[in-house]
Amino acid sequence: MSFPTITVKYIVFTGTTITPAELEFDNGCNLVWGASNTGKSFALKTINFMLGGSKALPDIEQRHGYETIWLGLTLSGTGDFTLSRSITGGGYELYTGLIRASSPEKSRSLLDPIHNHEKPSNLSSFLLNHLGFERKFVATNTYGQQRSLSFRDLVHILLVNETAIQADDRSPVETGQRGSIFLERSVFRLLLSGSDDCGVISVENPKKMRQFKTTRLELLDELLADVDSRLSEYPNIKEASIQDANLTENLEAIQAEFKAAQGSIRLLLEEKKVLASEIPLVGERLDEIEVHLGRFAQLEKVYKSDIERLEALEEASFLVSLGSGRDCPLCGAGPDAQLHLQSNDDVEQLRVSSIAEIRKIEMMRTDLKTTVMDLGVERERLRQKIPGLQEMLVKVEGDIAATLPKFEEQRRMLSEVLAIRDRIKASLALIKQKDSLLTKRIETEKTKPISKKAKPKLILSGTLAHEFCGVVSEVLTKWEFPGRREVSFDEKTFDIRIDGKLRTDNGKGVRAITHAAFKVALLIFCHDRGLPHPGFIVLDTPLLTYRDPLKNPKYGSLEDDEMALAQTSLKQKFFEHLFSIRNLGQFIIFENVDLPENITDLAKVTIFHGRPGGRVGLFPPNISKGLEVGRRLIIE
Repeated sequence: MSFPTITVKYIVFTGTTITPAELEFDNGCNLVWGASNTGKSFALKTINFMLGGSKALPDIEQRHGYETIWLGLTLSGTGDFTLSRSITGGGYELYTGLIRASSPEKSRSLLDPIHNHEKPSNLSSFLLNHLGFERKFVATNTYGQQRSLSFRDLVHILLVNETAIQADDRSPVETGQRGSIFLERSVFRLLLSGSDDCGVISVENPKKMRQFKTTRLELLDELLADVDSRLSEYPNIKEASIQDANLTENLEAIQAEFKAAQGSIRLLLEEKKVLASEIPLVGERLDEIEVHLGRFAQLEKVYKSDIERLEALEEASFLVSLGSGRDCPLCGAGPDAQLHLQSNDDVEQLRVSSIAEIRKIEMMRTDLKTTVMDLGVERERLRQKIPGLQEMLVKVEGDIAATLPKFEEQRRMLSEVLAIRDRIKASLALIKQKDSLLTKRIETEKTKPISKKAKPKLILSGTLAHEFCGVVSEVLTKWEFPGRREVSFDEKTFDIRIDGKLRTDNGKGVRAITHAAFKVALLIFCHDRGLPHPGFIVLDTPLLTYRDPLKNPKYGSLEDDEMALAQTSLKQKFFEHLFSIRNLGQFIIFENVDLPENITDLAKVTIFHGRPGGRVGLFPPNISKGLEVGRRLIIE
């Protein structure tokens, strides 16, 4: 099984008013050669920064004006991607394809710089999921406590700066950070075995357990002292259980009596409420009847007046009809010579209408008399009802007044009993709490730290370590490293011994090349066994042995083992070997020693001259809008 790998294609710095700075890499072996202070170390720090590093890049003069960094990556089996990040830090933009500037045509997603294995939207999860490291957990101490693997846990395996490659106090799998050694060794064990620590059952740290035990006992003692202080407020604490039983019995009887009294007074209050609301309603109805009777009396007068008027009209019409057909009493004119506004028929019609209207009014008067009679009966009934209601109200109020003292007395008794009961319950709760605290204290005192035998066996398999050392030996052989090249694993330092000598006991130049061999062998080991590995390595000055002490005085003069190594052809074999395994992964080497003559056949070579003529360094001379404004070339 072959796991996907990562290939670094380029790093690009861009700014709105400045010429882009680019550094490109090929698959296989890459060499960036140049003198000190030309930007090699800054390039390595940039790759680290773009792979999730939180430490800000050095604020050198040459980076001023640049705003964004672009890191081109090829993820085997998936395709090309570009990570974009502000030069000042923060989150990432992820683009599909290889680009060197913002493009709205390219799909873009945002990635958080902080690892979170539960969310895919962060750089670490994106890379780990691609590489086959998703949901891996590594132990952080010898007691098996774990956390999820972060891509940053792998970075020191992939990126080796100048300080780390020649360090004399730690293994190539360690960073030297305090408290991280066990985690880093767990990561190395994961790479060699392909198995993580998710199945490990963690145990308590004895030191932390002792601290916890001491703190817990102190806390329990404080709580017990507080409980004893509160119990001192209860003088008859020994009889609390008996008192509680007696009170429970009495309380049930008192509650029953109180409930009965409460029900009686509630009924009386409800009756009073009904009577108190009914009496005003009766009064209001009587007032309404009196108003109606007054109005009906007025209406009776109107009816009587209308009848008298109509009777007079009917009588006049009758008399007029009797005089029709006679000579006029005033002028003596005969009936035929008389002129009238109304005919005798009209007069007769008026008389008939008056009689009809009188009958109609008489019927209305009859209805009115019936209504007045009914209202009178209702008024009399209501007048007789009011005294009875008032008498009942007085009686109910008397009953309430007589019942209320007894009810209040029962309520007072209930309150007193409840208060006593609550006090006893509180004392019993304190006794129970004290017993619980004493039990916990006894259990805590009996707690003992785990034995060494109980700790999980988080060790590197001797077989795996031996096989890995065999690969390191093969690499050293390919490089024609002097000696027998017998490599063994030192479990105490998690480093290798070469011909019986611990790797860190050599000079800095030998430490550098053997550190490089360790990391290259790890890549080969993982590839040959189908284990996941990011598939690239960046090494800063692995060939330190071949330095010229006069040109590089900061490294000091060569030690004996370095001088012996410098006399070999390792420098040539180093590049030949990396070229031969270019199909296994990508190698990026930063160096400043003299190069093999055929280096361009073995690697993609980028030269930082540090002076005019050719590429000056990582950053070009500062050209803003096409005009050269000059820039110092010191970069570190």
